Amino acid sequence: MTLSKRALRALGVVLMVAGIAALAAGPGTAGQASVLVRVVISGEVLPLQLATVGQIVKQGDPLLFLRGSTSGAAVPAAVASVDGRVVEVRVRPGDRVNIGDVVAVIQPQ
Repeated sequence: MTLSKRALRALGVVLMVAGIAALAAGPGTAGQASVLVRVVISGEVLPLQLATVGQIVKQGDPLLFLRGSTSGAAVPAAVASVDGRVVEVRVRPGDRVNIGDVVAVIQPQ
């Protein structure tokens, strides 16, 4: 069976896109997409219980506390939506975040 040049080019494009998608999924086993964690309120990131890379988390664990812009109190602003390992933390204490900002990435386990 021989493939035409057009078919070979199309196959190459498909394989390249599949490879890029696999890399974008992040570390871990194939088929397990990383989970982006977003904040639900705006404020300043506090060092209090800030998640760290490599930390094992359970669904519902707080990952980040903020100083609320209205009350000034420390409030949990992002929690783990799945059981897994934190593979990326995108904020540091003192950073200002807004509702919906991605602050961490979890690899489900």
